[in-house]
Amino acid sequence: MVKSEIISQQDGVVHLGITGKVDEHFDARQLLEAAQKAKRVVLKLDGVRSITSLGVRALETFMKALAGREVVLEDISAAMANQLSMIPNLLQGARVTSARLPFICPACGTERLHAIPYEREAAATHAPACPSCAAKMEFDGFAEEYLPH
Repeated sequence: MVKSEIISQQDGVVHLGITGKVDEHFDARQLLEAAQKAKRVVLKLDGVRSITSLGVRALETFMKALAGREVVLEDISAAMANQLSMIPNLLQGARVTSARLPFICPACGTERLHAIPYEREAAATHAPACPSCAAKMEFDGFAEEYLPH
């Protein structure tokens, strides 16, 4: 089930948050209504935990409906980043600024999600310090599966 959050600002910017599993039940009508007159839409997708194949279609339809305005994605989840690496045109021209991806500490094994710029080498250049032991954390996965090539 998908949950959404809508915050409209006085300057014409609408912030939309989507959390949960995006599947065939993803209903974007309320989100689209909130974004109808927006000049800019900021989507926060760090809470999207998975996307089914029918969810990809629903998300693509949603993104097409946002055409004609600036759309920025912030803190996309690992599930979203993985889908974007496989289907680059999924977002219909929206700009992705950051991704919240998994990191692990090689010294103590601590795991955490950390927001990094959505850039090719960002997993290596923006790795955080471990909150437990201060060692430099490593990306937990293959960067090419989550970040632009």
